[in-house]
Amino acid sequence: MTQFENCEQIPKLPPEYSQTYQKLKQHVTEINQAIAQRTDVASLKASVADLQVFFKTHIRMLNSDELDAALAHQVQSFNVEIDKQLRLLSMDVMFLQAAKQASTADQRLNQMRDRLTLLLRYCDGLLEER
Repeated sequence: MTQFENCEQIPKLPPEYSQTYQKLKQHVTEINQAIAQRTDVASLKASVADLQVFFKTHIRMLNSDELDAALAHQVQSFNVEIDKQLRLLSMDVMFLQAAKQASTADQRLNQMRDRLTLLLRYCDGLLEER
């Protein structure tokens, strides 16, 4: 069992946090939909860059001092993983842009979908009722 699977004893996120993570989840969902609609790579690249900016300017700026220690640790752990996946997603877009064969592009799109699904799971993990 990972540290993300046992959240029952950790308090609920304050509304400011919940709203911000809900917005992050919405951004991720929009990118997922753009991939499903075969949006051009330049638009995907811009959307992923916007997502990274949102994470850095909204999520990272939340003050964890007001949180319960266990919740603050949990949020920090999720944020580290979200940040990592966002950086990898950015790399996936660059590789997608460089793909010359349709099969390679499809592999990159599948990888991006997997990362976006993981990001949605992280958001859900933070937003779930405890």
